[in-house]
Amino acid sequence: MKFLQLTSVLSAMSVLFALSGVELSFTKEQCQPRYRAKVTWEGKDLVLRTDTAEWDSGVKVNPVKGEKYLDLSKGKVLAVDVENLSKTNQMRLTMHISSGSRKEKNFREAYTGIGLNPGEKRTMRMYLPHKAIFEVGKDARNLKNPLDTDKINAIEFKMIWPYEAGKKDLAYCRLSNLRLEGEPEAAKKIPADKYMPFIDAYGQYKHGEWAEKIHSDEDLKKNHEKELAELEKTSVPAEWDRFGGWKNGPKLKATGYFRVSKYQGKWWLVDPEGRLFWSTGIDVLRTHTDATQGRKHPQWFSQPVPEDGTLPFTHWNLQKKYGKEDYADDFYKVLNKRMTAWGINTIGNWGDRRHMLMGEKPYVLSLCDYDRDLPKFKEVEVKDGKTTVRNSRVKFYDVFDPQFEDLMGNMLANRAATDPIVKKSITDPMCIGYFIDNELKFGDIMKAVMKAPAEQPAKAEFVKDLKAKYKDSVEALNKAWDTKFATWEDVAKNTATPKSKGFREDERAFYKKFVNEYFRICRQGIKSAAPHRLYLGCRFVGFRNPGAVWEASTKHCDISSVNSYANSIANTNRGDFRDRPVIIGEFHFGTYDRGMFSNSLMPQYSQEDRAVSYKRYMQGALVHPNYVGAHYFQLRDQPLTGRYDGEGYQIGFVDVADTPYPEMTKAAREVGENMYQYRVNGQLKNEMK
Repeated sequence: MKFLQLTSVLSAMSVLFALSGVELSFTKEQCQPRYRAKVTWEGKDLVLRTDTAEWDSGVKVNPVKGEKYLDLSKGKVLAVDVENLSKTNQMRLTMHISSGSRKEKNFREAYTGIGLNPGEKRTMRMYLPHKAIFEVGKDARNLKNPLDTDKINAIEFKMIWPYEAGKKDLAYCRLSNLRLEGEPEAAKKIPADKYMPFIDAYGQYKHGEWAEKIHSDEDLKKNHEKELAELEKTSVPAEWDRFGGWKNGPKLKATGYFRVSKYQGKWWLVDPEGRLFWSTGIDVLRTHTDATQGRKHPQWFSQPVPEDGTLPFTHWNLQKKYGKEDYADDFYKVLNKRMTAWGINTIGNWGDRRHMLMGEKPYVLSLCDYDRDLPKFKEVEVKDGKTTVRNSRVKFYDVFDPQFEDLMGNMLANRAATDPIVKKSITDPMCIGYFIDNELKFGDIMKAVMKAPAEQPAKAEFVKDLKAKYKDSVEALNKAWDTKFATWEDVAKNTATPKSKGFREDERAFYKKFVNEYFRICRQGIKSAAPHRLYLGCRFVGFRNPGAVWEASTKHCDISSVNSYANSIANTNRGDFRDRPVIIGEFHFGTYDRGMFSNSLMPQYSQEDRAVSYKRYMQGALVHPNYVGAHYFQLRDQPLTGRYDGEGYQIGFVDVADTPYPEMTKAAREVGENMYQYRVNGQLKNEMK
């Protein structure tokens, strides 16, 4: 094993890094604490301590003085042992390396992460994406954005995408034995004249090998038969009732539908029979999605590209696996058995209607991701002295347009009139509730209002409020805003954003009114047709939302929802939640180790690391009093060369050939069959039992 070992020589005031037998000396000044982080030394080990995740708080290991780069080109893996020194906090930490610069437009970054329970010690590993091995021509694909590993700018330890409020010892850990492991996998460098085609008949990377790889149609059938036999031997978790609720737990009032309740200091879902229910789900439970597009690159594929340019590899694999053209019924029967075996009790967002109509598993429904038929913003653009009005790029509705309340305020009733599963869901005891929208741009609302033309309903409403506040006096508004408008018409036509304190005060007031109106009308859209059904919110992008958004969401939503990609959510700010329940709509973990080119928003080194990360994430959510569930995104790995927007992550519970990843399914089962007692116990322990 080649290694880069971290030691400390206090008398010399230096840290020594040995790389492939060559020692590189680092002074302590070159191990740079970042934004309020504190770094101390205990023998060989670096101790990092910070109360905040802001501004890359952590430690940065810079190149040795006189050198421009670190050279990591001699290893397969960059590794470091991390020990959580906190006795109470679950912690998260990410390790980052980069090459190039933004100025030169060649900046590339790789990172990995870890979540640790109190007192836990594990190794954080990063597979090194060597440019010398994985860079291919512009007309081919391999690892996305490989790095010049002989020219690494620095090694950084921090918490990516901060969301936490300040908290004592948010990250308090010991870093030791920073090292390179193994040799670069030079054999993965495929000569250009032998690279094409690089996608086989099953949608897999042709030039790699791994445990689950399919080599023949017979492999598909044998794997299927083996899995069916295993599923038949797997029982329902002993603690579950027919909904997946806590059969042996407290009995609350049975209402015939899902609801929320706070029980002994923690929020819960309550199933129709009155049992406490915690929702562990998987998103996109469908036969197949995101077919590969091949018209532009037929040379990538081992078989001819169909006339329509579409290669639905999973669909083809499932036809071979089940031995029939229309296999959907068989697939969903098996999927129900899988969910039970894997300890998953909820069909998450974007599930297939046919699956829900089977009536065997609780489900959530999305009434819309972003309804483009609802009124949007217009935007005034002035260019070269010419004024034009175009559609705004801001992903949000104009909630003050009367049409918005008419359509959104009757959303469930309108959907039920045309969609059988929505109609059924209103009375179906298996329906938990409804999401409306996904990852809206709350941060851009006032930008859209200010850039809108005068006749935009939201702009007109803002001006109306200003007239009321300033008693119809433009002069009074000018004084508060430090502006020089002559008339209220000028105010309405203005598209510039004033910088004054007075404007910011009025902006905040209208923003609060706007987001409250959005959530009020969305709630109306559900409750007007089904007052007993849960409104599950709009699936925020992370937790970083203004107080006005959280206030409106927790006021009108039965459960607020957040998509959060992190190694831990245990330290989310409870104050944001206003003592109301929250559900995680998306999270995931991925790797490079199954021939994929992108390793997810939360990269891990191996399938084993993915499984442990899944458990730690779920443990942090289970112990937190506000969370009532967490849904993993998604069932299946994305296509090797990416879906419609380029995402091509190895993140699934199953791969492109529908073969399960046993590490993930085992971890999910451990969570599912032990989660109720774990939540009641409320202690962050490594084992679920």
